[in-house]
Amino acid sequence: MIETAAETSETKAKQSLAAERSAASERRCIVTRESAPRAGLVRFVLGPDQAVVPDLAEALPGRGVWVSAGRPAVETARAKNMFAHAFRAPAKPPADLVPRIERLLAERCIALIGFARRADQIFVGRDQVKAAISAGQVALLLAAADSEGRDAADLAARFGGERFSVLTSAELGAALGREGIVHMGVKPGRLAEILARELRRLHGFRAAEATAAPTARGRRH
Repeated sequence: MIETAAETSETKAKQSLAAERSAASERRCIVTRESAPRAGLVRFVLGPDQAVVPDLAEALPGRGVWVSAGRPAVETARAKNMFAHAFRAPAKPPADLVPRIERLLAERCIALIGFARRADQIFVGRDQVKAAISAGQVALLLAAADSEGRDAADLAARFGGERFSVLTSAELGAALGREGIVHMGVKPGRLAEILARELRRLHGFRAAEATAAPTARGRRH
């Protein structure tokens, strides 16, 4: 059976919900050798052809190994092929492993935001988000990574919770079927907690790029 785009997004969101149930338990990173909550790690399994496969939903069968959710750790594991030692078997990490994980995490975040929208858990636009913050109805504040400006700084100053500037305006817009979105707030609840986990993991892969990239002023919504 072929899934529609909406069904695929909902499947990804549900997988994130399932993964979050066990995110608090700890696993050891094969790079740092330190134990940490699963929420801050990425699980990998070996495919039938010995390819290293990222299992972001933590649902694939087989023995898994774990790496800290960040570009430096995953790139180190790939470049030194630390997977082979961890799996105690031949392993073939793809050359594009880091950008592949970044893309998959972004897709999961977009799917979760779409899921939150259908559950009426989203505020969109500067004025709506500002009012929701004043009413204490925002658990997560999202700002487009490529459209930071005075409005984003003003909202951040009013908000005392966790704030993310990881997804681009196009990615935020894609979650709601719009061209681009700059400001977004998420209501308190389980969805906000799960989205925060995925955004933190994505931040680990985009932080260096975001720091180096110049800030752009985009059309505000």
